[in-house]
Amino acid sequence: MSDTVIETLQFNCTTCPSECLLSVEVERDTNGTVATVHSVTGNSCPRGDKFAHQELTCPMRVLTTTVAVSSGDETLLPVRTAEAIPLALHAQAMDLIRGLAVDAPIRMGDVVLPNLLDTGTDLIASMDIDSA
Repeated sequence: MSDTVIETLQFNCTTCPSECLLSVEVERDTNGTVATVHSVTGNSCPRGDKFAHQELTCPMRVLTTTVAVSSGDETLLPVRTAEAIPLALHAQAMDLIRGLAVDAPIRMGDVVLPNLLDTGTDLIASMDIDSA
């Protein structure tokens, strides 16, 4: 009896506005984890193949949230990661970010937290906030 299961998944690629419908044949191990991506079809460009492999092995997302502001004309600063980070780290990142507070003034693009969780990606400000 085989320890793996072959399955075909369908989902949309989100790397461009075309949103190609991908059909992806994967092999899952006994734990249900994707062990191998066998084939990707339906993509109209090479980005779809790369997206499918990434999405099924280590999904990445840009994290967006807010951080408290001290002495500013706003009480919350919208922030985001400068690049996508592993989706599996989002809860841990939120636990860390939840305790942050920044002092005004702050400018869009300023680094709020460098190298978030050793991902090599900074948490940056998404808007300007002036001092109160």
